[in-house]
Amino acid sequence: MKLDLAVLGVIASIATLLQLGAWIRAELHEHEDVIPAQIDEDSLVVQHYRRSGDFPKPAGDRPVKKKLISVVGLYFACLLLFSHEASAATRVAAADVGLQANSLPEFKTDPHVRESEGNQISGVVRTIFQDQRGHLWFGTQDGVQRYDGTSLIFYDIRDEFDKGNTAKAIVEDGEGNIWIGTTGGLLKYDGEYFIRFTVEDGLNSNDVWSLFVDSSGTVWIGTFEGACRSDGDTFAPFPIPAATKRDYDKGVWGPNIVWSMAEDRLGNLWFVAESGVYKYGGDTLSRVSVMDQGSEASVSSLLEDKRGHIWFSTRYTGLIRFDGETYTNITQQQGLSGTEVGPLCEDSSGNLWFPSEHAGVYRYDGTSFTRFFKADGLTAPNVFRVVEDNDGRIWCCGRMGAHRYDGKSFVNVTRNGPW
Repeated sequence: MKLDLAVLGVIASIATLLQLGAWIRAELHEHEDVIPAQIDEDSLVVQHYRRSGDFPKPAGDRPVKKKLISVVGLYFACLLLFSHEASAATRVAAADVGLQANSLPEFKTDPHVRESEGNQISGVVRTIFQDQRGHLWFGTQDGVQRYDGTSLIFYDIRDEFDKGNTAKAIVEDGEGNIWIGTTGGLLKYDGEYFIRFTVEDGLNSNDVWSLFVDSSGTVWIGTFEGACRSDGDTFAPFPIPAATKRDYDKGVWGPNIVWSMAEDRLGNLWFVAESGVYKYGGDTLSRVSVMDQGSEASVSSLLEDKRGHIWFSTRYTGLIRFDGETYTNITQQQGLSGTEVGPLCEDSSGNLWFPSEHAGVYRYDGTSFTRFFKADGLTAPNVFRVVEDNDGRIWCCGRMGAHRYDGKSFVNVTRNGPW
């Protein structure tokens, strides 16, 4: 709809300019000793020149002025109307901003480090996503990259300040569009163009932290200033209560941040916000108190497993499972009390994987935990996310790039692979 309005705006502007030109020609016809008008298109100032001497005021000067004012006014009215109605979204062809990653200078985890850090995909990889075509997408501190099975492409997409942005979340909708949440707005990749949406298009904030596509195809966007939802073109706010008490132990804090979103098998949507956990059944948003030993846990993300249990990652008290009746701290049972748990991943075998702050990655098979860290090839000091690809391979990403599990240990995947 917004695109249609933009097209109509262009057509209306052209029509108005044609009307203006026709009026000028008519006026010149009445004054044959006048050289054809010159139009400064940048300022839309009409200048008349006589062959000699000054141009006298034509008879009926006031109607002429009124006509000029009317036509020029109509032109600017069209511009204002349609520039307001048209989407503020900008788009750029992927072919124009795609660069071979191997041709770029090496990204650094630490800018003060002089020696090579292994030609990493990026010094910091925030998320990994595999689309329906099998392409791997990497959301990095420097932007977004895609491996199409042949080469790794870095997309140099910049905001209105000519700055690159951190990509923190990636999803795919039912039509095959790739949505990328960045610190400079929301990107939509349709296979040919990247379209960037900002607060001018209806986002709560340009700083996007989480994305989710529900079973109806609605795209949900969690930002620094709350949540909104989109039908693919337009955005509508989705109010979630703000936090009233600050957690000073967090490196990043904001009263309206939406950290994570998910949908359970019953169609309920879950939101993990700074103010707590919420469940939305389509009519009512209800707050859910995730209890741990008599107090409410600080939840950072959640996941529903294949058996219908809801798992909550917490910042200070480990991993909590809700079986529909009881909350159980699984990590405490296994002697891992106090573990900070990152986003969860359930693999095709039913194992749960999650990163832990400065402690590598854990795998839970339903009975016990197995830890993977530096001795297992996982050299990343901080892991942000664990995902499983379409071939059942486990990937980890964080500082020092991306790592993949080969069934025994982890291997560092750089720009040169191994893929």
